[in-house]
Amino acid sequence: MTTQVEALTSATGLISLLDESERELQFYGLSQLNAVADRFWAEISDAISRIEILYEDESFPHRELAALLASKIYFYLGEFDDALNFALGAGKLFDLDDTSAYVQTVVNHAIDTYIARRSAEDSQDIDSRLEAIVERMFERCFEMNEYLQVIGIAIETRRLDVLERALASGDTTNLLAYVQNECVDLISSIAVQEQVQELLFKVHMQFDSPNYEAVCLCLSKLNNPQKTAEILSMLVQQDQDKLLSAYQIAFDLNANATQEFTKAVVSEFSTTNDEASDGESLPVDRIKSILSGDETLKLHLEFLFRNNKTDMTILNQTCKLLDSRLSLAHNATTFANAFMHAGTTVDNFLRDNLEWLSRASSWSKFTATAALGVIHHGQVKHGFNLLQPYLPEDKTSVSPFSEGGAFFALGLIHARHGSESVISYLQDALISYQGQNADILQHGACLGLGTAGMGSGNEDTSNSLMNVLFADSAVSGEAAALGLGLIMMGSNHESTLMAMLDYAKETKHEKIIRALSVGMGLIMFGRKQQADTLVAKLLDQEDPLLRLGAVHMITMAYCGTGDNNAIRKLLHLAVSDVKDDVRRAAVTGLGFILLRSPEQVPRMVELLSESFNPHVRVGAALALGIACAGTGSKAAISILEPMLKDSVDFVVEGASIALAFILIQRNEAYEPKVAEIRKRFASIIENKSGEGVAKFGAAVSQGIIDAGGRNVTIGLTTNDGQLNAPACVGMLLFTQFWYWFPLAHFLALSFQPTALIAVNKDLKTPNLEVTCNSRKALYAYPPNIEQPVAQAPTKVATAVLSTTAKARRAGKKMAGSEEPELKKEDKGKSEDTRMDVDEPPLSSDSKSSGQRKNRKQGTDTFMVDNGTRLLPFQERFMKWPSGARYVPVKQSRISGVLVVRDTTPGEPEDLIESVLPDDPVEDEQGSAEDGTLQPPEPFEYPFDNDN
Repeated sequence: MTTQVEALTSATGLISLLDESERELQFYGLSQLNAVADRFWAEISDAISRIEILYEDESFPHRELAALLASKIYFYLGEFDDALNFALGAGKLFDLDDTSAYVQTVVNHAIDTYIARRSAEDSQDIDSRLEAIVERMFERCFEMNEYLQVIGIAIETRRLDVLERALASGDTTNLLAYVQNECVDLISSIAVQEQVQELLFKVHMQFDSPNYEAVCLCLSKLNNPQKTAEILSMLVQQDQDKLLSAYQIAFDLNANATQEFTKAVVSEFSTTNDEASDGESLPVDRIKSILSGDETLKLHLEFLFRNNKTDMTILNQTCKLLDSRLSLAHNATTFANAFMHAGTTVDNFLRDNLEWLSRASSWSKFTATAALGVIHHGQVKHGFNLLQPYLPEDKTSVSPFSEGGAFFALGLIHARHGSESVISYLQDALISYQGQNADILQHGACLGLGTAGMGSGNEDTSNSLMNVLFADSAVSGEAAALGLGLIMMGSNHESTLMAMLDYAKETKHEKIIRALSVGMGLIMFGRKQQADTLVAKLLDQEDPLLRLGAVHMITMAYCGTGDNNAIRKLLHLAVSDVKDDVRRAAVTGLGFILLRSPEQVPRMVELLSESFNPHVRVGAALALGIACAGTGSKAAISILEPMLKDSVDFVVEGASIALAFILIQRNEAYEPKVAEIRKRFASIIENKSGEGVAKFGAAVSQGIIDAGGRNVTIGLTTNDGQLNAPACVGMLLFTQFWYWFPLAHFLALSFQPTALIAVNKDLKTPNLEVTCNSRKALYAYPPNIEQPVAQAPTKVATAVLSTTAKARRAGKKMAGSEEPELKKEDKGKSEDTRMDVDEPPLSSDSKSSGQRKNRKQGTDTFMVDNGTRLLPFQERFMKWPSGARYVPVKQSRISGVLVVRDTTPGEPEDLIESVLPDDPVEDEQGSAEDGTLQPPEPFEYPFDNDN
């Protein structure tokens, strides 16, 4: 029979059997047509109506076979909805174990349809046959132990019962981590996301010894500070190991949670009656200090100051080459210096270039003073002391531009960690200054207030900013709108959003409207589908600045989710909107949405990078830089390199900045392109006929690629893989330097120290080492540029005539024939006295063989000390040495701040001494006497008073 079917050249005869009156003949025709459907589907499709009639005939005993055949024909015709409908009617004849393209496609379409119907508001009206197919797929996956597939489909279909069963059936610990790290943030519905978090919390608590680190992470996502505080209090009251776990949880919450949440945990955290011994702080006080961010900031300051490797030659050469009389050039050098020394507290460049600094005028003074906030970021205890020379005295303004910049600097120093005193001081500054220069001071105070109180959700602060906004001053109103977005970041605060939208429609100031569009996007950070209604309303507006707000809202609401609908909207705007600003922002937004899957971005924006519109090209460059930051992506570099030769200056600027993002902390051994790109930056700056905007981009890029003394990266996700909200917001605000240069300082919020920092039970850093199983040269700091050395004048070779040379050779030949033959020992002596010459360069083969020889000799392993640089792409080669004295409490990672347990607590500890002073102002004399390394003493900018 099989041979006869294979020998068929036409299905006409079999189709004719369907018209027979005998049921057996009709059944035979259907069964044979089903066997040859893949070959003769085009011919059978003409008889599809007859097949459907057989299926609809309830008296026909083989209706399911007719449905299966009809389903196959519709599949080959590309009508997948009809194919699915008839497959549902086929019942058990539709074999899910079949691996054919037909079955796989129909099953995928069935799952997609089920997901769409489950996601709809009215999810009750679902075909039971469709649900049966999905249930059969679940059972098949359970039988094959494919739990990851079950989890993915269960989350998409909102089947929490199936998700709970999958977590219980497999390796529960690893599956819980997979759901938390890889799945939860990708759920587009906030309500479903919270339900999944509640389920994870429930499953975690079913263990006899729950993983409290994961539990507290769930609670932070559920915004439950009371339960989090209860767990921390419980851990503090138990043994030493539980106390160390509490410290680690506090460090992780400070890194992953919002300022509003950590402050709520601190306020809920109950103190214990344990008394301090030997002058030590209570564990409760330590946990509060960790949650407030003080301990992390102190450790990062110590790391960045101790390991500062800034190459001052680059900065000095850039300063000399750029004309500081131009505001654009002065700002470029200011940003390069600020980024290179971000968080290091080192401001030597400013002291050594006072003449350059004095040339700043107007808003350049504002930017230069605000740069101190980037350099001294984290000096929360001494922020007021450091900025005292620049802050107004007795509420009397003398130099509004530098004083406004000092307000902004104060916010940058306390970014995300604004104390009540700082918030009150900046809030008071909004109403204390009146007059013609009040808007400049309010501009700085609004930016500083938003930065210090980022994500706090404080309504009193937002009301103060709202009052400044409604004053309708373009300068202060712009900063107030941005400050509102920062304070209410991610809150979806409806009344604030409506007030901002209404005012955006009323005001005539473009600066305010543009800032409101950004601020509304910040308020919707991470809100996903909750932002869709407002996005649709903004996209319907005729004002392009409001449509720009829709783009920012999509970008922030779906940041890091990879949501297909959001990508589709942005791509549509990128190619269809009539406003260049909207198109540029839409392309740039792709980088934010896809930052968790950077490998997809080069392929997506490759064609956009070749667009005729330069705004689209620069947007593609920034999208690549943001998504691929710190990855060293070769695909991204290959797209960006040609853009450095673009005919439009701001495209060159964007490409330079994007390359700096991608190549940050890479050396030439790891990525050979680094040296070439660095030289390209220098050549753009050296080109006297080059455009100022291109030079600005190259100078800023030099600061970014060596940011934080070459010890920070662009960290849009935390060390635990969670979305870093302040970093993403800081990056979006940095892109607004296109309109307003001072906003470039917000890039400092995206800088993440790359360090191994281990602390003991006393939160001190002990001396310890961790093994790295890779070549040390791949992770070394780039070499500094060699200073040009003045060479002494060399003698010019004397010209010798050819006749003279012939005579000399003849004379030597005559003298050589008369000399006796040298003895062996004399010959050896003459060989020893030969002139030394350079050896010929090794060939590539000999070089590679030498490298292989070195690797065989054990050069592939080295030790990394505590408190030193540990690069993100280095971490996978790190291994905690067996038998070590200190063991980390958290085993899932090595980078960042880790609490370690001392296995031999009775022995004395070798601790790393701090090189930072308790007070940089009071300790400057003592530093010279004891010889310890200290930050530079404070100094006052050489600015004249503003008139």
